[in-house]
Amino acid sequence: MFYTKHTSEVGETVFEHFAFTVRVASKMCASAFFLIIHGLSGGLIGMPEKYNLCSMKDALCEADEDREQRKEKYK
Repeated sequence: MFYTKHTSEVGETVFEHFAFTVRVASKMCASAFFLIIHGLSGGLIGMPEKYNLCSMKDALCEADEDREQRKEKYK
């Protein structure tokens, strides 16, 4: 397995860390896309609940909590 200092700190291989960041970034990009469409439509096109600001905040906080738990486990 291939590790860097950072990936060792969070208890992941480089590939696992890359997969995690792609999942988070993909969800953020989808949310940004829907926010732009919502804004351009003047609010006529609603935001899917899965990608609204509160859902994104929750998803990011959950991802951060997961990172912190993994860090503690691999200290």
